[in-house]
Amino acid sequence: MKKAILVLMVLAIVSILCAFPKGTINPGGTVYFSSEKDDSDAKALTTFAIMPQVGYFFIDNLSADLLFNYINQSQDDESLSQMEIGLGGRYFFNKLYGGLGFLHSRMEYDYDLFELSGSANYLELKGGYLIQPARNVYLDLGLKYRFGLGDYGGDMDGKNEETKLMIGAGLQIFYHTDVLGK
Repeated sequence: MKKAILVLMVLAIVSILCAFPKGTINPGGTVYFSSEKDDSDAKALTTFAIMPQVGYFFIDNLSADLLFNYINQSQDDESLSQMEIGLGGRYFFNKLYGGLGFLHSRMEYDYDLFELSGSANYLELKGGYLIQPARNVYLDLGLKYRFGLGDYGGDMDGKNEETKLMIGAGLQIFYHTDVLGK
């Protein structure tokens, strides 16, 4: 009897730790509000971003993600549009997760007197907590920190020393591929 109770307890703990099994698909996304500085002497710029992603769990609790971001900023007579694509991964421990992503960005700057276009690369660290309001649907409360890698490309010159801390919320949907076949 004691062995049966012990086995049931171990199975319960493993099922709690295994939040998302292999074969789970995760479409979702977040909306972020951020305050950033291009370098240490710059004034902060406020940004609004929409960041959808699609993840697939190749093994339990570990997803490989395809990332898409659209960022639009404006301040006075200046504007910036960024389109980003990248790859990433997240590891889930119950409803907590941590991850990493690499993004390539194409940018269009429209200043009062001239226009610039360019490209940049970023590394992004992320973490968050999931709240489940409905079956397979989660509210994603997350934090991202990104920093520039290498030099800017295109019309832009110089080293990419950007840093950005983002706090946001979004929706994530998790469903196992077995559900699709039935």
